Amino acid sequence: MPKTYETAESVEQIAASLIPNYHPELATAAIMYVFISEATKKNGKEVLGKVQKLTGFNEWVLEHNFVVTIAMDKWNELTENQRSALVDHMLERCTGEEDEDTGEMKWKMRDPDVQEFPNILHRHGAWNEDLQGFVSMAQSINLDQIVEEETEEAEEEQQTSEE
Repeated sequence: MPKTYETAESVEQIAASLIPNYHPELATAAIMYVFISEATKKNGKEVLGKVQKLTGFNEWVLEHNFVVTIAMDKWNELTENQRSALVDHMLERCTGEEDEDTGEMKWKMRDPDVQEFPNILHRHGAWNEDLQGFVSMAQSINLDQIVEEETEEAEEEQQTSEE
């Protein structure tokens, strides 16, 4: 069965709450939010979402700078916190800089700061500056609080579904 697409209003609502606080450079970006009916796979792993920077004709005809596509089948399995994290991750991929000469925004994509295999981290530790920064940030996170919040959220969802 072919994959289908539809407007992702719930993704857009989450993005609208994240952009002012965490992604102010995207305030003037035109971003289209789309659900795809089921996740695609890359290297055997399901892809929850992806971002495309539109250029040329596609940017002109669609009147958008970016398209954020989210797999609806996976979205439906996520908690509210996970959904927010996924949208935040997608927005983090988008960035823009104002052209000093024209004042126009130049939109572009960025990659995550860290891409590493767990085995390399295990064998060699935080061997570069990006990993050192990532590990330092991870160590500052209160995991007990996150687990507690996730547990409370799951219990609330279970109570709602039982009613």
